Amino acid sequence: MGPNGSGKSNLMDAISFVLGVKSAQLRSSQLRDLIYRGRKLAKDANGNTQEDEEEEEDDDEGEGTAKKAWVMAVFIDNENNEYRFQRTISVSGTSEYRINGKAVSYQTYNETLEGHNILVKAKNFLVFQGDVEAVASQSPKDLARLIEQISGSLELAEAYEAARAGQDRATENATFHFSKRRGIAGEIKQFREQKTEAERFEHLLAERDSLIVHRLLWKLYHIEEAIENNVRDIKSRNDELVQLRQEQSAHEDIVTKARAAQAAARTEVLKREKVIKKKEKGLESKRPELVAAEAQIAHSQRKADNAVASSAKVEKDAEKQRETLEKLTSDLDVVKKMAEEAQGTLSHDLVAFVQFEGQSARRASQAGLSLNEHDLNEYHALKAKANVMAVDERQEMETVRREEKTTSRAFTSQKDKLDQLQEKRQRLAEEAAAQKEKREECEAKVQELQSSLADAKQEQENAQAERARIITLETELNEKLQKLHDQLRDAAQDSHETAKEAKFKETLASLQRLFPGVRGRVMDLCKPTQRKYETAVSVILGRNIDAIVVDHEKTGIDCIDYLRSQRAGQATFIPLDTIKVKPVLDKFRSFAKGARLAVDVIQFDPSVERAMHHACGNALVCDTMEVAKYVCYDKQQEVKAVTLEGTIIHKGGNITGGRSTHNNKKWEDQEVAGMRRTQDVLISQLKELSASKPRNKNDDAIIPEISRLESALTIAKDELSAAKLKATGIKDELKHIEKEIKKQMPEVEKLDQAHSMRVQRMSELEEVIFAADDKIFNAFCRKIKVKNIRDYEQRQLKVAQEGSEARLRFETQIARLSHQSRFEADQSKGLEERLTTLKATASKERKALKQLEAAQQAIQEEIDEAEAEIATLREDMQTSNVALEGKTKVLDDVKRASGKAAKALDKVLKDIASMNDGIEKCASERFAVYRKCKLEEIDLPLLQGSLNKVPMEENLRDEMAMDVDEDEDGTQKARQTQDYGVEVDFEQLDDDDRDNGSLEAGAELDAQITKIVNEIERMTPNMKAIDKLDDVEAKLTETDKEAEKARKTSKDAREEFNKIKKKRTDRFNKAYQHISERIDAVYKDLTKGPNAPLGGVAYLSLEDSEEPYLSGIKYHAMPPMKRFRDMEQLSGGEKTVAALALLFAIHSYQPAPFFVLDEVDAALDNTNVAKVARYIQSQAGDAFQFIVISLKCSFYEKSQSLVGIHRDQDINSSKSLTLDLTQYD
Repeated sequence: MGPNGSGKSNLMDAISFVLGVKSAQLRSSQLRDLIYRGRKLAKDANGNTQEDEEEEEDDDEGEGTAKKAWVMAVFIDNENNEYRFQRTISVSGTSEYRINGKAVSYQTYNETLEGHNILVKAKNFLVFQGDVEAVASQSPKDLARLIEQISGSLELAEAYEAARAGQDRATENATFHFSKRRGIAGEIKQFREQKTEAERFEHLLAERDSLIVHRLLWKLYHIEEAIENNVRDIKSRNDELVQLRQEQSAHEDIVTKARAAQAAARTEVLKREKVIKKKEKGLESKRPELVAAEAQIAHSQRKADNAVASSAKVEKDAEKQRETLEKLTSDLDVVKKMAEEAQGTLSHDLVAFVQFEGQSARRASQAGLSLNEHDLNEYHALKAKANVMAVDERQEMETVRREEKTTSRAFTSQKDKLDQLQEKRQRLAEEAAAQKEKREECEAKVQELQSSLADAKQEQENAQAERARIITLETELNEKLQKLHDQLRDAAQDSHETAKEAKFKETLASLQRLFPGVRGRVMDLCKPTQRKYETAVSVILGRNIDAIVVDHEKTGIDCIDYLRSQRAGQATFIPLDTIKVKPVLDKFRSFAKGARLAVDVIQFDPSVERAMHHACGNALVCDTMEVAKYVCYDKQQEVKAVTLEGTIIHKGGNITGGRSTHNNKKWEDQEVAGMRRTQDVLISQLKELSASKPRNKNDDAIIPEISRLESALTIAKDELSAAKLKATGIKDELKHIEKEIKKQMPEVEKLDQAHSMRVQRMSELEEVIFAADDKIFNAFCRKIKVKNIRDYEQRQLKVAQEGSEARLRFETQIARLSHQSRFEADQSKGLEERLTTLKATASKERKALKQLEAAQQAIQEEIDEAEAEIATLREDMQTSNVALEGKTKVLDDVKRASGKAAKALDKVLKDIASMNDGIEKCASERFAVYRKCKLEEIDLPLLQGSLNKVPMEENLRDEMAMDVDEDEDGTQKARQTQDYGVEVDFEQLDDDDRDNGSLEAGAELDAQITKIVNEIERMTPNMKAIDKLDDVEAKLTETDKEAEKARKTSKDAREEFNKIKKKRTDRFNKAYQHISERIDAVYKDLTKGPNAPLGGVAYLSLEDSEEPYLSGIKYHAMPPMKRFRDMEQLSGGEKTVAALALLFAIHSYQPAPFFVLDEVDAALDNTNVAKVARYIQSQAGDAFQFIVISLKCSFYEKSQSLVGIHRDQDINSSKSLTLDLTQYD
């Protein structure tokens, strides 16, 4: 006992360690972790605890530096013999074992412990903390393994597995040799059978050759007989043919006349009908012309009105333009006249200025100044002197003055041009606004026409949609009616299908009559054994159900040629001699319940067995879909399975549902009546739809309106396009003028700037020149009393300067007026041209309008005239139709009479042709037989000739191609055949063979041959079987010896295995029986009490009594006064009691001398603790010792002695205290 953490469980580890338990079952992963390496704690003077870092130099195993650790257990047996078991470990993890101080091996150590029933592996001497709960919740398999450890049977597990593996190997080897011996015995049997088969094979070959010769003789004999019969029959039918030809000729003459009369009447009707259609076509072509003419008239009228309105406007503009031009011309004449007058005055002043010296007195007098000759000379002298001064400036002044005049003129010209461009831009802007209004009007008109046209088309589409809907409904009703008609036709065997079937049967009968090898259709040659198989069989046969079975491939080819020549349709042929047939797999006959081979559910003649096997194959007929799925999916068989309802599971696994079209089941009367009622309802609905279908009268009004709106829309779009085009032109011209204005503006500004610069420069130069002149003329100016010399010169030159300025003004004005006059003249000319064009257009449209109105009138008259003519022609055609019907009726009567005669003649001709075809067919068959005998070297008995003369290639028809035209008397000759000079000896045929030429007789012969051939084909003789037989028998003797040796080895291995198995089973059962008998008593002792004096019930049960150690053991415990429940459903305390009962019962088998329990009472209450303590107290004794670790006083107070565990802080370890309780008893 002791507090938690004091080290109580360390006692369990120490006991487990010293008794050899592995480290994995201790509280450490490695043994060296068990060595305690703590440090001793010492106390200082103040009583505080601290680590003692000093170590004794002579003690290598002191605390903190321990290199090894050991535990010693002292055990005294019943004879008072003392044993000291010691186990030591080092830091390297190695263990040392000692008994009574003597080092021993672990095996000796363990054997000594086992001698005292201390089983280390089974741990029958201790229970760790938590093991009780693990024992209670362990699985049956774990419990069985625990008992195996206790009983010692686990020690035999390795030998058991080795013995079982040896037994398996020996058994497998014996089985191998036995199988080898059986295979060799099978080979011997096979070789013996092959020898017998080879002998029978040779016998069958001879029998087959004999039967083939007999069959060919029988066939050739009846071919010759058939040729003779056909020749005789042709001669007998020729008399009847002559009479029928005469009757047919007379009928043909009558038919020819009636047909000519009918043709004439039909020609007249067709001619009239053609004329009416042509007139109607012309009338229909005139109606659009009338609509187009009306649209053109409206368009021409609008164009003429627009031209007249535009002409009036343009004429006003032209008149205004002429007035402007006349005013400009008048102003230009006035300015020129004034310029001429001013020019005369200017010229006079200039001349006076040039003659300054001679006329100075007059000019001075005019200026108010008077210079004498001396002063004038002085002026000239000073002037000459002044000119010498500032020469560069004066020269530059002259240059700048000339440049200023040039710049001024250029600036004036560019300014006038810019003003004209701006004026033109203003005018074009006004025109652009007008065109924009016109374009908006055109767009509104186009939109209005488009809306009207859309409404008209929508109305037309609605009418067409209604008609389309009605047509769709009519189509659906017609399809339903057609489907019902087909169903009723199938149910009632419609006459058309009956005729077709009769024709096919007639053709098949002809083939059977002409070609003896034709046996019939597959559906006629077989019959289902029960009616429930009809649908499945028809589905399996598929397209082969109408196939025709023939004897030989040649017969099938001849039949195909006959069908082609007679145009009698197509058919599929199955030749019995060349058709490839896969063998029937017999495993499917009893593969699954409810599944049968198709060939087993039909009845047929054995002679056509190959054809039936070809058509049916390995297909299965299954009663239900589940059976078919079982065969195809569950068993994964690649076979076609068909249910009774007709559903197919193909070999690939896909499923197809359906039914055969050859089902002969009739419709029920009620279903037919219901279909007829449905047919009447559909017909009435169809009539109602026809009555509600909209007529075409509305189209006669809508179509012309749509044509008129489309024409008007086209015209409006043209006007809109013209307005847009003109607006685009004006816009482009505006862009060009804007571009020119932007281009002129910098030039004008540049010229203005240059003129200003030159004027400024002239001012600067004048100041320099004036300064020089003032310096020279200063005294002279005072003398003549002027401010400066420039006043004198200005007064003298004023007249000349004023004239120059006036001339400049006149030149500028004249240039402006001239340029504007030319521009206005161009504008006036353009207006005049436009006016002329508009007047011409108006005149042209008026003329066109008159022509269109005349054309409209003419078209209307033509339409009226055509309608009247068509009405007359229809009346005439009605009369012609009545006459045609009469002629047709007469022709039909004559043709019926002629048809009867022609049918009789055709029948005779067909019979004769059929006979000739029969002759040709027989000759072809005879050639095929000869050729076959030649190729296959069949010894055919001959009276004369040789088969070598028979050609190898198929040139039979060329040899038989003779003239079979009619004779002059209308008869036909029998065809001649080629016999190649061969005469066959039919001596081998008896009377029965010669009299019986039926298909059944041929089929019987073919069946015999086929039977032998099939048997031969199934045989695969091995001629070397005898030689190999001796080798196989010697090999069998050697194999017998090896098999006997393997059998003996297998027996020894089985006995050894059974021996180990019995030993292991006995050990296990011995322990199990003891524990099973003991556990109930233990559990009762642990659970009995005042309320339950009998206690609970506990027992064990084996899952496998044969080899219990391979399965598990179930533990059942039922606490007192509670019903039975599983161990998992018990409470924690109940599980603990049950687990302790199991542990005590297990310990009772080969009990150890002591039993250590670590806190097994943790989950128990005081009552159960007292019961467990009481039980332990009752079981303890001198020979058996209990060591219990517990924290509950009610448990340890019943013990004989106590060991207290506490922790000593001084030495940092656990210490123990003991107390003997027996002294207090």
